[in-house]
Amino acid sequence: MLKLLIADDEADTSNAIRRTIPWKEYDILLCSEASNGKEAIEIIEAEHPDIALLDVRMPLLDGLGVVKYIHDKQLNIRMIILSGYDEFSYAQTALKYGVSDYLLKPCRMEDILSSINRCKKLYLQDLEHQNLLRGIGQSFFEDIGEPAPDLPAFTDAQYLQFETQKKRLLEFIGSGDSQKSQELLQDIFRSIEAYPRNKNIIINHFLSLMLDVMKLCKDCSLTIPSELHTLIDYKQMACFTTLKDLEKTADTAISQITESIRAKSEKSVSVRAAVDYIHQHYSETIDLNVLARHIHITPAYLSLIFKVQTGVNFLDYLTQYRIEQACRLLKETDLKNYEIAYETGFRDEKYFSTVFKKANGMTPSKYRKIYS
Repeated sequence: MLKLLIADDEADTSNAIRRTIPWKEYDILLCSEASNGKEAIEIIEAEHPDIALLDVRMPLLDGLGVVKYIHDKQLNIRMIILSGYDEFSYAQTALKYGVSDYLLKPCRMEDILSSINRCKKLYLQDLEHQNLLRGIGQSFFEDIGEPAPDLPAFTDAQYLQFETQKKRLLEFIGSGDSQKSQELLQDIFRSIEAYPRNKNIIINHFLSLMLDVMKLCKDCSLTIPSELHTLIDYKQMACFTTLKDLEKTADTAISQITESIRAKSEKSVSVRAAVDYIHQHYSETIDLNVLARHIHITPAYLSLIFKVQTGVNFLDYLTQYRIEQACRLLKETDLKNYEIAYETGFRDEKYFSTVFKKANGMTPSKYRKIYS
């Protein structure tokens, strides 16, 4: 049975939730009652619940404070927020702390039960993955020695290095640069070899990288290589017994993805269409989402191929073109600065002047005096 904590300062709400649903039939055991955030934390420490149903507004410590406590302590507790309509934006901020769901009051018992069942399913999946990781860890990476007992899984510096390498690798893959992608992937594996650590931590970080690569594939509408499917499946990962085997498979998958992106960007007419749209609509409000919808591709993929083919990102290109048009209008017309700002897509004259001066080294008024 999983344990459920209900924390709500409204006794009627709390009692209704506790008594209306036959929790034992759903293999749920109720913890002690909590009417404020401080009591909730005391129950968490004493009874170790698996799921927490928390009201946002509570005395002494609010629901967000409890959520933050669970997050900071890295407790394996699935969290659900109960929120009034006027507290909706407040509840949204709790999502960054790992809240699984939020429900608006008044809510039906069916909605509460459905949310708790989802949390239960996710919790049990986590347990299964942890068990798989323990099994994998016994046979995985035979070519890496065991770390010393007092060696941390990752130092802060090593974690930062991995995150930096991951970000750069995704950039190289997205730009279609096979050579730099392969070189950086080798560096990542050499780093793993150089710093012995907990094998399960390595697996989790590697899975994090591969899931980001998977997302990149989806954003670019690419066929996902079979090797990548293997690299994000816990059970199939058990087939790898050495780090070299893992590196070889990862290299194959990333090489295929990088080549596909490069080939696709070379053949794409989407960037030309995007540039044409900017030239025709630069005076209007344009963002990457608007542009991507117009040419029927995803914003993430457009961002990648736009930079590959033009050498600059979308926003820099748009700003540069608007400034070019502003220069033309300053030289050829008598329009006032605020009118030129509006005509070239800037809705704020002060911001327009700041961007113009940064691009040309002088204000619009001075530019007009010199060149008109």
